[in-house]
Amino acid sequence: MMKKKIIKNKKFMQKGKTTKSERAILKTSKDVIIKSIIIIVSAVILASVYTGIRALAGIDNKKDTSSTISTPTVQITETVPTATATVVYKIPFKYKYLFKEIKSKDDMPKIHLEEAKVLYESGKALFIDARGIAEYNQSHIPGSISIMVGEAASKIPQLKDILKDKVLVPYCHGVGCHLSDKVAYALYDAGYRKIAIYFGGWPEWVNAKMPIEEYQPPEQYKHLFKEVDNEKNITEITLEEAKFLYDNMLANFLDVDYTDKFNKIHIDRAINFPIDKVDQYLPGYDNFLKQKPVVIYCHGNGGKAKTVARKIYKAGYRKILLFIQGFKKWEQANYPVYKNPYGR
Repeated sequence: MMKKKIIKNKKFMQKGKTTKSERAILKTSKDVIIKSIIIIVSAVILASVYTGIRALAGIDNKKDTSSTISTPTVQITETVPTATATVVYKIPFKYKYLFKEIKSKDDMPKIHLEEAKVLYESGKALFIDARGIAEYNQSHIPGSISIMVGEAASKIPQLKDILKDKVLVPYCHGVGCHLSDKVAYALYDAGYRKIAIYFGGWPEWVNAKMPIEEYQPPEQYKHLFKEVDNEKNITEITLEEAKFLYDNMLANFLDVDYTDKFNKIHIDRAINFPIDKVDQYLPGYDNFLKQKPVVIYCHGNGGKAKTVARKIYKAGYRKILLFIQGFKKWEQANYPVYKNPYGR
């Protein structure tokens, strides 16, 4: 019995022992684990040292700075979207009716400065100057176009690309002037439905010191629009210069010869301002003489024209031009003249 127990214990002990091959595997595994730990620890140490060296040398800071400066996204965000957002015009709710289509001519709103400013600043309106081309050429609301009543029917179809998708705002000489109404009706008849008549018109706009755009003549003609600083320095103009002013309606022509001579023949569209009635005429022609440059001529060699020019200068008017022998030169050039149908 004792022998059997001893044998069983030996077998039990043999079962708990590892074999030689198993011990070799365990040893190899331990070596691999130890080496892996050493490699990882070494890598961490090297990385820390490397980072510390770069920080001391300032390499990472330089890299960050350069990347911030050269990043296009940052630059675009700071300039373009911000600038665009600040210029967007928000239409106040109470004025939104101005941007809606009308159903009939009777529905056209007649507006004044307050509404006109909203339309002007919105960028969605096109102002239309219904005054004469001469007045438009001299000065007008910035961005406006000229459509006179007499040319509206033929001109509106030519301007369809400019007129489309805009609130159309005709204006003229203000309250009491119906040129803007007539142009507005012509626009309606042509199919346009976003229309508002600026009833206050040009006088209201100017009196409120709103922006205006003044005519800028070609360089060779700019001297014609300067004020005279001395009666001895009144500019004498050529036939070419007179024709330029006439064609573009940039000056008023004054025929200062005697009335009987003027009634027989004169430069077309000229006004009679006879030498023998200057003092009598001056008070009634104040606005006319201030409006634009005045071209003074007579039917002789220029004596009467010079005399009247000096008198007008002494009366306080400064935009004066002398057209010496003006009528003779004009008639010889076959330029437009008015002739009395009953003969000279």
